[in-house]
Amino acid sequence: MAKRKARQVSPEAAPSSPSESSEGPTGSESSSGSDVTESEDDSPSSSSGVSDEEGIVNVDFEFFDPKPTDFHGVKALLKSYLEDTLWDISGFVDIFLAQTTVGTVVKTSNDDNPIGILTALNLARYKDRACMKEIYQYLWKNSNGKAERENLETMWNKQAKDVGLIVSERLVNIPIDLVPPLYNSLLDEVMWATEDEPTKELQNFFKFKDYVIVTRVFVEHSKKKGSDDGKQAKKQKGVTEDKGELIYVKPEDEIFHQ
Repeated sequence: MAKRKARQVSPEAAPSSPSESSEGPTGSESSSGSDVTESEDDSPSSSSGVSDEEGIVNVDFEFFDPKPTDFHGVKALLKSYLEDTLWDISGFVDIFLAQTTVGTVVKTSNDDNPIGILTALNLARYKDRACMKEIYQYLWKNSNGKAERENLETMWNKQAKDVGLIVSERLVNIPIDLVPPLYNSLLDEVMWATEDEPTKELQNFFKFKDYVIVTRVFVEHSKKKGSDDGKQAKKQKGVTEDKGELIYVKPEDEIFHQ
């Protein structure tokens, strides 16, 4: 079932399916200078093609509920979720596909391969699954110091029933304009689930007070040569030799971090 119809993008920004892309969901995000406009036509359409105006290709992005046939496409998007860690990624995909109340798969109108996903999973609901334990172990191993580990322990165990794990992966060349409606859709679904799920227990699983996002950032370190210019630059940017500036793969993550 299609949830929403969205955008028009230029040829260089039109995404390829996971099976056609060697980059996957990692790398730097860019809309590739696309001329993006919101489509006013919400009816199904297969009329992708080159228009007479500056070679614009009309690409309809559609939001769908997860379904079993999305398994391999979703797995491809999640292949670098925990970097090169060996973990139960198939079990994690199964959780994502089974939770149809809250969760979105992004596709184009002319391709059934998923090019983006977004969902929120209650930590307490899935705490006994092997994949969730492995995500926790990965985060524990990569936590920076005692304070971060204590915070992780509190959210993942003591407050797990109130915490949602946001899972967001997409191909690198999906236009950034698609992100706000994706998250608006997620928040709407979470709200609806607290009222529409058939049992009180299921409704409570979506009454989140906090969210956890596993994401990828890069750290840009300044040169260690102690020139006056270098020192001045570090002061201006608030950068030290031990802690560099964060470069966010997904632009929205910088907002969440703030």
